[in-house]
Amino acid sequence: MKRMANPPNRSAKRVYFNKDAKLDSSFSNSAVPPHHFHLGQDIYAAGTYFASDVQIHLRQYGRDENNRLYRTDKGVCVSPVLWQFLANRIELINVPSSLTEETYVLKDALVISTVFIEDVSHITCQRYFKQKDFSRNFIPGTCVMNENCWLELAQIRKRITESAMSMVFDCIFRKLLLNEVSKITPNVVVNTDIS
Repeated sequence: MKRMANPPNRSAKRVYFNKDAKLDSSFSNSAVPPHHFHLGQDIYAAGTYFASDVQIHLRQYGRDENNRLYRTDKGVCVSPVLWQFLANRIELINVPSSLTEETYVLKDALVISTVFIEDVSHITCQRYFKQKDFSRNFIPGTCVMNENCWLELAQIRKRITESAMSMVFDCIFRKLLLNEVSKITPNVVVNTDIS
């Protein structure tokens, strides 16, 4: 016997939190969005909501013909837990001063390598995951930072962590609030997607 799904309540009102969100996500140097931190060049650390989860991005941005910054696929995305693990160990990851290259693996999910590109030291970050057969696959997207960007990231990691934690608590509070509203007024369909 098949179960029938309940038909949607067509008379219910929808409640959206992110009603006035802009579709254009580009920005200028003078109007950096909240939870975005400039690391140098066109690299930003940014806290975002995605699929009702908070994530921290280390990402290269590009520039359009109006000199506005737009998001590119060159970067990595980490959870707040993985970010905190990186932030706690960032001083242990040395930028190479000699011609030695090193690789660090954090929480079996993030690979950080110190490499030389044209005799200039750089730090690369790339995510990977384990498959069921214990093989590892890298996730597309790599963030390549020079030494100055890495040192800036190390200096402002506390501000990035505070921003991410405020977003996490904001997300949790909104979900709790919307669940309580839906209990009190059952005719209101609550959209908990705040991305």
